[in-house]
Amino acid sequence: MIELIFVIVIIGILASVAIPKFSNLTSNAKISSELSTASAVETAIESAHSEWIVSDCNFSWGADKTSNCSQNPNSVSNEFNCSAGYPQNLGDCNNNPFKYILKNAEALKNDWNCTTKSNGIVIFQGPASKSNSGVKDGNEIKPDQCDYWEYNRSKGSFKLIDLNCS
Repeated sequence: MIELIFVIVIIGILASVAIPKFSNLTSNAKISSELSTASAVETAIESAHSEWIVSDCNFSWGADKTSNCSQNPNSVSNEFNCSAGYPQNLGDCNNNPFKYILKNAEALKNDWNCTTKSNGIVIFQGPASKSNSGVKDGNEIKPDQCDYWEYNRSKGSFKLIDLNCS
Protein backbone atom coordinates (compact mmCIF):
# COMPACT_ATOMS: atom_id res chain seq x y z
CA MET A 1 0.00 0.00 0.00
CA ILE A 2 2.86 2.38 0.77
CA GLU A 3 4.38 1.68 -2.65
CA LEU A 4 1.12 2.68 -4.29
CA ILE A 5 1.10 5.96 -2.39
CA PHE A 6 4.70 6.62 -3.49
CA VAL A 7 3.78 5.92 -7.11
CA ILE A 8 0.83 8.32 -6.90
CA VAL A 9 3.04 11.01 -5.34
CA ILE A 10 5.70 10.55 -8.04
CA ILE A 11 3.06 10.75 -10.80
CA GLY A 12 1.71 13.93 -9.20
CA ILE A 13 5.16 15.50 -9.11
CA LEU A 14 5.79 14.57 -12.75
CA ALA A 15 2.41 15.98 -13.78
CA SER A 16 3.09 19.27 -11.97
CA VAL A 17 6.36 19.61 -13.87
CA ALA A 18 5.00 18.50 -17.29
CA ILE A 19 1.76 20.51 -17.43
CA PRO A 20 3.45 23.96 -17.57
CA LYS A 21 5.69 22.69 -20.38
CA PHE A 22 2.63 21.87 -22.51
CA SER A 23 0.69 25.04 -21.69
CA ASN A 24 2.56 27.09 -24.31
CA LEU A 25 2.32 24.43 -26.99
CA THR A 26 -0.35 26.25 -29.04
CA SER A 27 1.47 29.59 -28.81
CA ASN A 28 4.76 28.03 -29.84
CA ALA A 29 3.07 26.28 -32.77
CA LYS A 30 1.55 29.57 -34.00
CA ILE A 31 4.90 31.34 -33.70
CA SER A 32 6.77 28.55 -35.49
CA SER A 33 4.18 28.43 -38.27
CA GLU A 34 4.33 32.18 -38.79
CA LEU A 35 8.14 32.31 -38.76
CA SER A 36 8.46 29.45 -41.25
CA THR A 37 5.92 31.03 -43.62
CA ALA A 38 7.67 34.40 -43.34
CA SER A 39 10.99 32.72 -44.12
CA ALA A 40 9.47 31.05 -47.20
CA VAL A 41 8.04 34.39 -48.35
CA GLU A 42 11.40 36.14 -47.91
CA THR A 43 13.12 33.38 -49.87
CA ALA A 44 10.54 33.55 -52.66
CA ILE A 45 10.92 37.35 -52.92
CA GLU A 46 14.70 37.06 -53.13
CA SER A 47 14.42 34.22 -55.63
CA ALA A 48 12.17 36.29 -57.92
CA HIS A 49 14.53 39.26 -57.64
CA SER A 50 17.59 37.09 -58.32
CA GLU A 51 15.93 35.57 -61.37
CA TRP A 52 15.01 39.08 -62.56
CA ILE A 53 18.66 40.20 -62.23
CA VAL A 54 20.17 37.14 -63.90
CA SER A 55 17.69 36.93 -66.78
CA ASP A 56 17.72 40.67 -67.51
CA CYS A 57 13.91 40.84 -67.18
CA ASN A 58 13.33 38.01 -69.65
CA PHE A 59 11.40 35.62 -67.42
CA SER A 60 7.99 34.66 -66.13
CA TRP A 61 7.57 34.52 -62.39
CA GLY A 62 5.17 33.51 -59.65
CA ALA A 63 3.52 30.33 -58.47
CA ASP A 64 1.46 30.11 -61.67
CA LYS A 65 4.04 31.88 -63.94
CA THR A 66 1.49 34.37 -65.29
CA SER A 67 3.49 37.59 -65.19
CA ASN A 68 6.08 38.08 -67.93
CA CYS A 69 8.51 41.00 -67.90
CA SER A 70 10.06 40.27 -71.28
CA GLN A 71 7.19 41.94 -73.14
CA ASN A 72 7.59 45.28 -71.35
CA PRO A 73 10.60 45.51 -69.00
CA ASN A 74 9.43 48.80 -67.46
CA SER A 75 5.87 47.73 -66.74
CA VAL A 76 4.25 47.53 -63.35
CA SER A 77 1.48 44.96 -63.41
CA ASN A 78 -0.79 43.88 -60.61
CA GLU A 79 1.71 41.11 -59.85
CA PHE A 80 5.23 42.30 -60.65
CA ASN A 81 7.16 45.56 -60.85
CA CYS A 82 9.40 44.84 -63.85
CA SER A 83 11.44 48.03 -63.40
CA ALA A 84 12.43 47.29 -59.78
CA GLY A 85 12.49 43.50 -59.92
CA TYR A 86 10.21 42.81 -56.97
CA PRO A 87 6.69 41.44 -56.74
CA GLN A 88 4.10 44.21 -56.75
CA ASN A 89 1.72 42.06 -54.73
CA LEU A 90 2.41 38.81 -52.94
CA GLY A 91 -1.21 37.78 -53.40
CA ASP A 92 -4.79 38.89 -53.13
CA CYS A 93 -5.55 40.46 -49.73
CA ASN A 94 -9.24 39.69 -50.09
CA ASN A 95 -8.81 36.00 -50.82
CA ASN A 96 -5.31 34.51 -50.71
CA PRO A 97 -2.46 36.71 -49.36
CA PHE A 98 0.45 34.71 -50.88
CA LYS A 99 -1.20 33.47 -54.08
CA TYR A 100 1.40 34.96 -56.44
CA ILE A 101 4.52 33.95 -54.57
CA LEU A 102 4.01 30.58 -52.82
CA LYS A 103 2.99 27.30 -54.42
CA ASN A 104 1.08 26.07 -51.36
CA ALA A 105 -0.60 29.41 -50.68
CA GLU A 106 -4.09 27.87 -50.67
CA ALA A 107 -3.28 26.13 -47.38
CA LEU A 108 -2.34 29.46 -45.75
CA LYS A 109 -5.24 31.64 -46.83
CA ASN A 110 -7.22 31.17 -43.60
CA ASP A 111 -4.18 31.73 -41.36
CA TRP A 112 -2.95 35.00 -42.86
CA ASN A 113 -4.56 38.31 -43.77
CA CYS A 114 -3.22 41.48 -45.31
CA THR A 115 -4.03 45.13 -45.85
CA THR A 116 -2.61 47.32 -48.59
CA LYS A 117 -1.61 50.83 -47.53
CA SER A 118 -1.53 53.79 -49.90
CA ASN A 119 2.26 54.22 -49.71
CA GLY A 120 3.08 50.87 -51.35
CA ILE A 121 3.39 49.03 -48.06
CA VAL A 122 1.40 45.86 -47.45
CA ILE A 123 0.73 44.78 -43.85
CA PHE A 124 0.45 41.05 -43.08
CA GLN A 125 -0.70 39.27 -39.93
CA GLY A 126 -0.25 35.56 -39.41
CA PRO A 127 -1.37 33.01 -36.81
CA ALA A 128 0.74 34.50 -34.00
CA SER A 129 0.33 38.17 -34.89
CA LYS A 130 -3.41 38.39 -35.51
CA SER A 131 -4.87 40.92 -33.13
CA ASN A 132 -7.91 38.83 -32.20
CA SER A 133 -6.40 35.32 -31.93
CA GLY A 134 -2.63 35.77 -31.82
CA VAL A 135 -0.06 35.04 -29.15
CA LYS A 136 -0.15 37.31 -26.13
CA ASP A 137 3.04 39.00 -24.97
CA GLY A 138 5.69 37.37 -27.11
CA ASN A 139 9.31 38.38 -26.85
CA GLU A 140 11.03 40.92 -29.07
CA ILE A 141 12.26 38.55 -31.77
CA LYS A 142 9.10 36.49 -32.15
CA PRO A 143 5.72 37.70 -33.39
CA ASP A 144 2.82 38.36 -31.02
CA GLN A 145 -0.62 39.89 -31.42
CA CYS A 146 0.76 43.45 -31.31
CA ASP A 147 3.13 42.88 -34.24
CA TYR A 148 2.77 42.68 -38.00
CA TRP A 149 4.83 41.90 -41.09
CA GLU A 150 5.54 44.68 -43.55
CA TYR A 151 6.18 44.18 -47.27
CA ASN A 152 7.79 47.13 -49.02
CA ARG A 153 7.16 46.80 -52.77
CA SER A 154 9.96 49.11 -53.85
CA LYS A 155 12.66 47.51 -51.66
CA GLY A 156 11.37 43.95 -51.69
CA SER A 157 11.68 43.71 -47.91
CA PHE A 158 9.42 41.51 -45.80
CA LYS A 159 10.15 42.15 -42.14
CA LEU A 160 8.60 41.86 -38.71
CA ILE A 161 7.54 45.14 -37.17
CA ASP A 162 7.69 44.60 -33.44
CA LEU A 163 5.36 46.84 -31.47
CA ASN A 164 5.13 47.05 -27.71
CA CYS A 165 1.67 46.04 -26.45
CA SER A 166 1.80 48.06 -23.26
